[in-house]
Amino acid sequence: MLGSTADSLFWMFRYIERAENTLCVIESGFQLYLISSTNLYNEWDAILRTNSIRQYFLKKNNSLDSLKIINFMLKDSRNVNNILSLISKARENARKSRVSITTDVWESINTCWLYLNKELNKHVTENKIQLILQTTREKIALIFGFLEKTMLKNEILNFCYLGTYIEKFDNTARILNTRQYLFLDEKKYRLEGYDNFQLEMILRSMSSYRSFMWKNQNEIKANKVSYFLISDKDMPKSLMFCVNETIKNLKSIHKKNFTKNNSYLNALSIQKKIKQKNTNFNNYSFLNSLFKLNMTLAANIEEEFNFQ
Repeated sequence: MLGSTADSLFWMFRYIERAENTLCVIESGFQLYLISSTNLYNEWDAILRTNSIRQYFLKKNNSLDSLKIINFMLKDSRNVNNILSLISKARENARKSRVSITTDVWESINTCWLYLNKELNKHVTENKIQLILQTTREKIALIFGFLEKTMLKNEILNFCYLGTYIEKFDNTARILNTRQYLFLDEKKYRLEGYDNFQLEMILRSMSSYRSFMWKNQNEIKANKVSYFLISDKDMPKSLMFCVNETIKNLKSIHKKNFTKNNSYLNALSIQKKIKQKNTNFNNYSFLNSLFKLNMTLAANIEEEFNFQ
């Protein structure tokens, strides 16, 4: 496969996954805005920090106004990772690699882009936000559905999945890194139950609340949330699940030579680091090291496959 094609496939699905993740955090903040003003400021502040866009938003805004933040995250050009821009970049990569993806995948990406261009060409009001968020998430889900159901199980699909899981890992690590203070030893600091609301918001911002409650018998504890989002092999957005899928796809591409490549060795070191983690140890340095290792892994992939 040409390096330019691999590049387009990889980044196409990094952008789509990033858009989906951003939609989830916007939705969690908007739901809080609708039902309660309690903790609303702190939640929007955490969301902006997680997406590394707080400083850009505050350049022209003196307060964390919910509707302004949502519009900023959906379409403001000052935010390079706004939803419209991400889907536009995904569509451009899909166009470049058009012969490598099925008609269904291409049309689902193009349809999502057309929808957002139409709906975001003016200021988004409160009564339209929920519909736009829900419809866009459904259209992105359709992209992943067609990817799974219509694409051949070959290296083209492997590069799509590599982009997906590198980005998914990045998102989970960012959220946990921003909120790491919630995972202090509760008994040591006498914080039992104090941060249950914030823990719930983390899970909701990753569309993982119901699956967590089902698996943990409706009990929210910091150490259980930490394990669920970092080490749980069955949780699709956990760090362990993402790195396991990355390793599987790297093996599939490299075939017999996978043990000699830096990308595989780096992914293996991430997996090992997560396995060795103590469930009561979840601080900034640990999460930051994982975040940096994932960035290095992405760079390894780009270098090894001659991305252009």
